[in-house]
Amino acid sequence: MTLSRAPDGEADGSDSAEDASVGAPVETRPPLIIEATPLGVRAALKEMRARFGSSITADGTLGMAETVLAEVLNNIVEHAYARDRDGPIELRLAREGVWLQVDVRDYGRPMPGESLPDGSMPGPDILADDAPEGGFGWFLIRAFARNLDYTRQANQNRLTFSVPLCEEP
Repeated sequence: MTLSRAPDGEADGSDSAEDASVGAPVETRPPLIIEATPLGVRAALKEMRARFGSSITADGTLGMAETVLAEVLNNIVEHAYARDRDGPIELRLAREGVWLQVDVRDYGRPMPGESLPDGSMPGPDILADDAPEGGFGWFLIRAFARNLDYTRQANQNRLTFSVPLCEEP
C-alpha cells in the first residue's frame, strides 16, 4: 500500500493545533503514512491536490506547493532511505490562511551534518547528473518554502515548512 492513515485514536480529528515543542502548526488528525517509494510520493501529491486544489484561486500556487513537497519527499526516498532501507514517511498537511503548513517525518538516515543543505544554485558548468547533493532540489525548496526547520530526534527526521497556496490579500 502506498498511502494510508494512522490508526484512529492517535489524534482528535481537528484541523490543526500548535506544537509546543517546535512552535509550528501541525495537523492533529492522523497523518498520512506513505511508503518511501516513487509511487508513495505520487500518492501523497495526489492527496494534497485533492485536499487543497479546489480552494485555490491563484494560478501556479498549488504547483509551487506540489513542487516543494515532491522535492522533499523524493529526497527522503532517494537519500534518507536509499536502496538499502525502506520505511514509512509520515505527512501532515494543514491550511492556515494562505499557507500550507507541512510536517514531514521519516526514520531514514539523517541529513548530512544533521542540518539542511544551503541550497545555493550550482554553476552553469555543472550538469544535472553531476550536481552535488543540495543542488537544484534544495535550491527550489529554499526558493518557494518558508520557515524551514529540520530536527533529528532519536531515529526520526522531522522537516517542517510553509508554502503559499494563494496570493496574499
